[in-house]
Amino acid sequence: MDKNFLNILFICFIGLFLISAVSANDENQTNETIASTNYQITSDLDNNDIQAIFDSAGDGDTFEFIDSKYNNISLVVDKKLNIISKTNSKVYTSNQLSLKARNLGITDTFGFYFTSNGAGSILSGITIIASGSDYGIIADSTDNITISKNVIAGAKNNILVKNSNNVALLNNNISKASANGIQLQNVKNSLVLKNDISYNKRSGIETSNIYYCNITDNKVHHNNFNGISMFNVSTGNIIKHNEAYENPNGIYIDSQSSCDVINANSFISNRRNTDYELGAFESGNGLLFGADFKTAKEGNPSRLEVKYNVLAHNEGYQAKNNPELPTFKLGDNWFDSTDDENTFVCPMLLAGIMKMGTISVKNGIGLQMYDTNGEAVKEFGTFDTTVNIDGNRYTARFINGKATIEANLDEDKEYDVEVMIGGKPVTYKYQTASGDSGNDRDSETSNSTEGKTGASGSSLQSSTGSSIGVAKGNGQNGTSNSAHYANSNRSGVYGTNASGTLKDSSDNGESALTNGNLNAGDASEGEVSEEGKAYEIVPPSKVSKEITDTSGLVVLSILSVMGMLIYGYWRKEDYE
Repeated sequence: MDKNFLNILFICFIGLFLISAVSANDENQTNETIASTNYQITSDLDNNDIQAIFDSAGDGDTFEFIDSKYNNISLVVDKKLNIISKTNSKVYTSNQLSLKARNLGITDTFGFYFTSNGAGSILSGITIIASGSDYGIIADSTDNITISKNVIAGAKNNILVKNSNNVALLNNNISKASANGIQLQNVKNSLVLKNDISYNKRSGIETSNIYYCNITDNKVHHNNFNGISMFNVSTGNIIKHNEAYENPNGIYIDSQSSCDVINANSFISNRRNTDYELGAFESGNGLLFGADFKTAKEGNPSRLEVKYNVLAHNEGYQAKNNPELPTFKLGDNWFDSTDDENTFVCPMLLAGIMKMGTISVKNGIGLQMYDTNGEAVKEFGTFDTTVNIDGNRYTARFINGKATIEANLDEDKEYDVEVMIGGKPVTYKYQTASGDSGNDRDSETSNSTEGKTGASGSSLQSSTGSSIGVAKGNGQNGTSNSAHYANSNRSGVYGTNASGTLKDSSDNGESALTNGNLNAGDASEGEVSEEGKAYEIVPPSKVSKEITDTSGLVVLSILSVMGMLIYGYWRKEDYE
């Protein structure tokens, strides 16, 4: 057989092999970019029908509930699914366990149950009425679940997340549970953001053994036990910018706390409850420490941090320690008071008292919060106060330490400004700015409540006549006055906390907590969750398909090379 022919045959074989490999790769990539299947779930399907479709679906498929009402729903999600409604479909849960739930050994009734195989799933836009169920939603031993923009109401506990990681609860309305709104149990690296949690018979948010979680920007109100309750172990958690009001206590900390941060929250107008299970005198507080609270020694970086919060108008104490615990030192917080004697802080707490001052703004007035070092605070809780300027009344809202009122004031003119602090008018001399807005401190406050003006100028000292520093009273350096009256919008006199003997709140340095070695499983490897992450269902990307389409160029190149080689062999004899 001609040798040239064999060579050409070999070249063709190699070329066909390369073309087949490229085509196979093209087919695989094309299959990977096929869009997930979208299912429309109608109300004529019963729970078993929907469960069967769930079970036969592929990972990443989307289920859209399109009708207004669904009855007797109890669905197990054990693969990655997107479960959505664009019409706020109402799902009434079942009070019976489905066959699938029983086969999985589930004992609590529920509306939606996410298993470990359901990692990456999304539940969004659905109203879940769970009056007959133990839970509205359960996420158990799973990761990367997003529960957003839902209404969940009426269960024993509306949402339970346990033994899970990277779960996001975003923009939900959670109410009217016969126990807790949200329960987090052994949860790591998770986010609870911008939820409205109200009218639950126990706590709005209850945590037990949580690590590196972020609880931020939630409104927690009108719950019957506490706004937020923390039990057992809490490590590396961030609790910021929450508003907890009209609860028996804004936040109750009864955990072993390490590296937790409770900053820039508003614990306001929490009320006494004569039926409170810990006793009436343990209610009505902005912040309450429980008997099992423990944290590291002062100066240790793992010690609980509590600062830049608004603690005001609570019927008991703004902040209260447990009488069985040693004295604890808070950071700088705002207690709606211009002096050290009326902070309404438990005598067993040391408290840094923040001050209020003015800043110059064009055609208006600016108010600024300052810490005990006289530094302007840029991250702070939200609250409103009343301001009177020349007989005109305004409401100033503090956001991140600053409030601005557009009052159309004359430029370069001095005004008497009254700000309501602790239910009393506090007077400032305020010099309006000319030109662009300024940011310099303008005046300090007078302690007078009889219309006397305070000192004018640009002092960088306290905004009150008293010096900046920790609260003091009862003969103990750094503690607030022990004879307190309710600093609330309601009248009434309440008993004082049994202070006992003041002691250092730090431990003896021998505990694992002090040394930063608290056993938290593998949670110590986690990181703080990101804030504000947005989630949406997006169509498959076309980029991979476009890249795949270039495989034609590869095939063309292979054919061109083959052609040149064959042509070269045929012409070889002409040159020999």
